[in-house]
Amino acid sequence: MALTTRSLTATKKTTSKMSTTTAKKAAALRTKKAAEAAPSKLKPAAAGSKIARSARSLKSEKSPVKSALTVEVPLRNIKTSVSPKRPAKADKAEKADKPEKATRRRPPSIIPSELAEAMMGDMGMAGEDSALVREAARSQRERDVLGRLAVSVGRYDEMPNLELAADIVFADDTDAVSVLICVIERHDDLLGSDAARVIAEVGTRAPDLLLAHSDRLVEMIDVSRAEMLPYTMMALSPVASRYAEQLWPSRDLFWAALADLNQTADLAQGGAVRLLAAMCAASPDYARTLAGGLVDLLGKCMPKDVAFFAESVLPALGPAHSHRAKPVLDRRLKELTPAEVARLRRAQRAAQLGTPLAA
Repeated sequence: MALTTRSLTATKKTTSKMSTTTAKKAAALRTKKAAEAAPSKLKPAAAGSKIARSARSLKSEKSPVKSALTVEVPLRNIKTSVSPKRPAKADKAEKADKPEKATRRRPPSIIPSELAEAMMGDMGMAGEDSALVREAARSQRERDVLGRLAVSVGRYDEMPNLELAADIVFADDTDAVSVLICVIERHDDLLGSDAARVIAEVGTRAPDLLLAHSDRLVEMIDVSRAEMLPYTMMALSPVASRYAEQLWPSRDLFWAALADLNQTADLAQGGAVRLLAAMCAASPDYARTLAGGLVDLLGKCMPKDVAFFAESVLPALGPAHSHRAKPVLDRRLKELTPAEVARLRRAQRAAQLGTPLAA
């Protein structure tokens, strides 16, 4: 019995080995035939499926449990390497579901009119600030200049005015001249007299400084501004010869200022004599009309004013009319003090040498 059992067991083992070998050969033969029968170019998915089937058939004989696991691995690899195309509608749906990427948008463009308005607004504010600064600086400048006038410092002599005029000429300060002319333009009776004297002194020493603003003074020679006419005439007198044509129609205003000679010459009379003398010297035609009246002034004015008028009249008469003034002055010498005589002699010598009215 024991022999029979062992022989049967050996027979079964041999039979199973033979069947296994036979199955392997059959599977290999089927795989070879399938490879030969398949087209040369296969799609990756088809090739993968055939490889998977052959692997499954080979491994199923050994271990059924492991064959399932072994089949999944190559199929998964093949699916990941080659992905089938998706329908267009599905792609659109996915795109619609996905949130859009945040794109960097440009700020909305400003309308040109608004931009211009904003710029002009800024410029307007800057312009207002600069205007306020300029106005403050000008106000301070005006206080500095006018604060040096004789009346401002409580003086009754001309020394403060002469010092201010000298400083203006030395610094070539046309802005200070403009400030002084503004005093006359705004009808300032308190400062007008001293301002006119400083302007006249500046014009005598440096006519170019006054010529830069003299047009403003010429415009103020008008009967409607009679209250400021004395200051205007005195301020304009150093350069009046250059405006003789413009001043000629107003000569009656100047003669009117000299109508009353029974009192000491004031600022108005001094300015009027200078303007008339300047026009007389500007043209021989004007001299023929004005020379006689100027000589009469020397004979009718107060004794203390003879030398003062002579300083303006004698240089304007020139060689053509100076002989008419000599007998009048000789007659009045006995009425003058020694100081006034000396001043008159200096005026006569200056007229003989031809010293101009405005240097």
